[in-house]
Amino acid sequence: MTLRPAGLDAFLDAEFDRVAAMIALAEAVRTGSALPDETAERFQSLSAAVEAARTSGAWAGLLALAPREDLAALTRLDVDLMALALAPVARPALGPRLWSLQPQAGSCWPSLPLIEDLLMLDGGGQIALLVDRLRPTAPLSALGLIRVEGATPAQTVRPAPRLIQTMLGRDAELAPPPGATLSDRRGRWEELVLPEPTLAQLRDLTAWIARGRMLTEDWGAAPARGPLALFSGPSGTGKSFAASVIASALHARTEEPWALYTLDLGRIMSKYVGETEANMNALLSALEGRNALLQIDEADGLLGKRGEVTDARDRYANLEVSHLLARLEDHTGPVILTTNLRANVDTAFLRRFQMVVDFPAPDAAARARLWQVLLPPRAPRAADLDLSRIGEAARLSGGAIRNAATYAAVLAAERDEPLGLPHIARAVWAELNKDARQIRRTEIGFLAEHLEEPC
Repeated sequence: MTLRPAGLDAFLDAEFDRVAAMIALAEAVRTGSALPDETAERFQSLSAAVEAARTSGAWAGLLALAPREDLAALTRLDVDLMALALAPVARPALGPRLWSLQPQAGSCWPSLPLIEDLLMLDGGGQIALLVDRLRPTAPLSALGLIRVEGATPAQTVRPAPRLIQTMLGRDAELAPPPGATLSDRRGRWEELVLPEPTLAQLRDLTAWIARGRMLTEDWGAAPARGPLALFSGPSGTGKSFAASVIASALHARTEEPWALYTLDLGRIMSKYVGETEANMNALLSALEGRNALLQIDEADGLLGKRGEVTDARDRYANLEVSHLLARLEDHTGPVILTTNLRANVDTAFLRRFQMVVDFPAPDAAARARLWQVLLPPRAPRAADLDLSRIGEAARLSGGAIRNAATYAAVLAAERDEPLGLPHIARAVWAELNKDARQIRRTEIGFLAEHLEEPC
């Protein structure tokens, strides 16, 4: 098999045309139908097209998944098996036909008995070779290209999600992964108000994700896991918004859509032993092979510190955290975890992060910029609306400023007035009063002069 450094290739069409011809032949044999006179000639033509495509490098995309020297161990039979496994995904109409040929398997993924028929294997020697190429230590499985599922004799062969994504250029699954929700929020770098060192780290993380394929395919690096990143800082400092900015930046850089999924802890966590781990496994498995970021907010609640074992509950809690540590580290896609309490995250997990980004509380200048970004840009503004003074007067986080900016705009729109200091003052006062403590008017500086009674 010849490999060349190329992108996705239409040469794979020949592979799936040949699979379709194999299926048609098997269907005719099962039903006793007569085959057209030109069947043998057409099959020879398709086989020649497949050989030409392989020689030209139709499977070159595999270079993104494994080093060239490891791929050199793949045989002709291995490539036939990958083509059969990918066929129901590449040509969905072939799935029901494969299913009808193997009702005992209950699957559209080709089973070993059907593979024997489709490839017309003859004799125990060829069947033994087929079984040998599907062993867990054989290249196809060892490189993570296929998965053998089920029990003998109805074992089936399905493509790994990363093989689907790499060779077909599509996500392995279309539905949202179980236990996560799709975020439609998107942002731009200029909307992210953070110190330059923090922004530099976020740009580096974006590059890490975007350049992973190039490092493996062009520079010969080992396929990388992750990256795993931890965003740490007080509430409202932009951690979640930064994840949406990265998703947008990846879309622009790669010219491919990138989905941002947020973990739904209510659908993942369970009081029953083993269910949390099983739910997390299902989620991460469904994300494999996708252009997707997984965002886990309040990660300290999921990955708290392991403690001393005093009873069975402590033991299972520690096992749960240990499993999640290992499973997230083994995940092939990017994961961003956020926390307000970095000290509560297990130190063993901190060492597994490729990047830890600290989000500081905004200073006066940053707060002024946040007001500028978050106030509706086309809203009429009063002449005395000095955002620099407002930034100095009210010590709010970015999230609090977002709430106050929207509240102030609503007040101005309701009164049909230009957005001014009375609206800002009332909105800031309402935001501060969320803390359930006695608020002094001096805490909002000069804005107190514009508060309307009975605030």
